[in-house]
Amino acid sequence: MTVLYPATRAPRRRRGFTLIEAAITTVIIGVGCVSMLALLGAGTVANNEGTELTTAMHLAGNVREAMTGVQFSDPSTPTHWGPETGEGSVSAYDDLDDFDGRTFSPPIDARRASLGSNYATWGQRVTVESVNPDNLTAVIAHLTLEPALRPVSRVTVSVLHNGKAVYSQSWLSAYADP
Repeated sequence: MTVLYPATRAPRRRRGFTLIEAAITTVIIGVGCVSMLALLGAGTVANNEGTELTTAMHLAGNVREAMTGVQFSDPSTPTHWGPETGEGSVSAYDDLDDFDGRTFSPPIDARRASLGSNYATWGQRVTVESVNPDNLTAVIAHLTLEPALRPVSRVTVSVLHNGKAVYSQSWLSAYADP
């Protein structure tokens, strides 16, 4: 005689995710995405700061080039500091001290022409100081002194963007007897 046993089923295998597994996966992917967005934001800020600094360096170089070739002091009035009579615009400046205390906003290019509305939020502030040739950090009074008595000047250009100083560049200029 034959005995029939009830058929037993094989254990069922699970398919798909449980709710907990899906939640953990969502959290892991979410943290990764948020981290990537933070990294992307930091890169964008660094790019903007680099662009701003590059522009500022270029604008400071423009002033330096605009001052290339000007005399140390005006030959007709060597003791006068600042623009002489008739030098109302930057294109008429012919000596170093004419640029002292000037702020160009919008900035100027190397030909002393305004860069116009594309740079409306930028500015170039120029300072010219007479310094002691034996101690270049010591500023000396330049008023009413012959150029031979104030033979070295330090020119500093500070570049401003939205009223905030972004970059500063300095160089020395020395007087030579004609």
